[in-house]
Amino acid sequence: MESGAHGTDETVSLLHVSPSQADIEISKRDTREPYFVVALGELKWMASSSFLTSLTLLLESAVLFINVVSVGHLGAAELGAMTFSTTCFATIALAPAFGIMGAMQTFCSNAYTASSDKTMVGFHLQRGIIAAFYYLVFAVPILLKGEQLLLAIGLKPEIAHLSGQYLQIQTLGVAPLILFEACKCFLQSQEIMSGGFIVISIVVPIHAISSYLLVHSSYGIGFKGAAISTVIAYWLMFFGILIYIRYSRAVETWGGWNYKAFYNMSEFYRLAVPAAIAVSAELFSFELINIGSSYFNTNQLAATAIVVNSSIVAYQISNGLGYSTAPRIGNLIGAGKPRQACIARDMGILAAGLAGTFCLLFLTFCGGWWISVYTNDVEVIKELQIIMPIFCAFVIFDALNILLTSIVRGLGRQKLSAWCYLFNYYFVAVPLGLYLGFVRNMESAGLWWSICVAIILSTSMQFVYAYLWMDWKDEVRLCLLRLKRSTEETNEAQNSDEQ
Repeated sequence: MESGAHGTDETVSLLHVSPSQADIEISKRDTREPYFVVALGELKWMASSSFLTSLTLLLESAVLFINVVSVGHLGAAELGAMTFSTTCFATIALAPAFGIMGAMQTFCSNAYTASSDKTMVGFHLQRGIIAAFYYLVFAVPILLKGEQLLLAIGLKPEIAHLSGQYLQIQTLGVAPLILFEACKCFLQSQEIMSGGFIVISIVVPIHAISSYLLVHSSYGIGFKGAAISTVIAYWLMFFGILIYIRYSRAVETWGGWNYKAFYNMSEFYRLAVPAAIAVSAELFSFELINIGSSYFNTNQLAATAIVVNSSIVAYQISNGLGYSTAPRIGNLIGAGKPRQACIARDMGILAAGLAGTFCLLFLTFCGGWWISVYTNDVEVIKELQIIMPIFCAFVIFDALNILLTSIVRGLGRQKLSAWCYLFNYYFVAVPLGLYLGFVRNMESAGLWWSICVAIILSTSMQFVYAYLWMDWKDEVRLCLLRLKRSTEETNEAQNSDEQ
């Protein structure tokens, strides 16, 4: 069986085929093997690749977990300040930049199989980096003024001052972190899933040691040491993945820096802007739950914080599936194999359903133990017992929603996810949360029901699109047109400059 998207013997690049002739070429390239045989191969591939991507994401989360443990022993003020600074850092800088990386991954995965010139993958990597750094020109000054921003929203001066200090140091790590993510997407678009895992598995223990030395040892500098340790970890991640790329087969797709990447990026931004909106909308919706819970008692705020943290762990497992599925779909579409892409979609949905079911069973049978990891407070546990059943429903649909978003991303349909998220989170969840939480006095439970309804609606919309509205053969033609437009716009801009 053809297990790889690029494991074919076609000598003609699909990118050089006229879109009007794409049907003929697709019939030559697409798999004709029985559904079960192809599905089994896709499921095996997904299991091995998503295992590595999920572990990578969990280890990346460990960097934050180490910071929480380290700073938590300094005091409540320091922990609160770090939490607010991390939230600002993620919302202002990382979420939009990571959305841009999603658009870059679409172009890279399509180019890897559609183009005979494999250095086009490196070309689109450069475009992703350029777009992200254009955004950082506006984001970094805001981060550096973090103290004033937090004071403006009513944060206590002591917390705002500490948060501002942490943000100023942490800003030194935003560039290497984004470059690491860009390089990781560059590798994943070529079906190389081990790079990020190898690098992060080396960096996390180093970060744990440096965090202790810089925060708690006799030579440590306390609160600021945690931020410095994080910046060091981000730079090590970046240099580590560069070394990995240098000695992997991915170096063949890097054609060196090309000034053409700066020319006319409108086709790239058509995907990047909706992707950035989708990621930011989802992240900020969870921040609204935290903010909303703060208007109730402290026990509900603590319970919400525990559930949000639990959702992050479940999210990383499902997102690992998404990180492997998106480039897989992109590779298969770029290779002119819509039937195999459909089967990969089905197996992705199956895997996401199994992942969500696993999380549900874990919470059902081990929920008491999981809660005890976070707290022994009787009042907080009572609040958790109210929210946890809602969270169990949420975790199933969230896994499916993440996977469907990844499928849509692999097809270059980021705009669909952006509209789904904006509508469901802010025109459904926000008013519903206000009504249930404050008018019906359901408090935090009402807020969680509102976000659960939004996730169910988003999942349903994207499911209908992926299964009923989408013409998968037409997606191959659209992929070719997108790549050709991107190349033609660049060449036209270059020629006009030369004239």
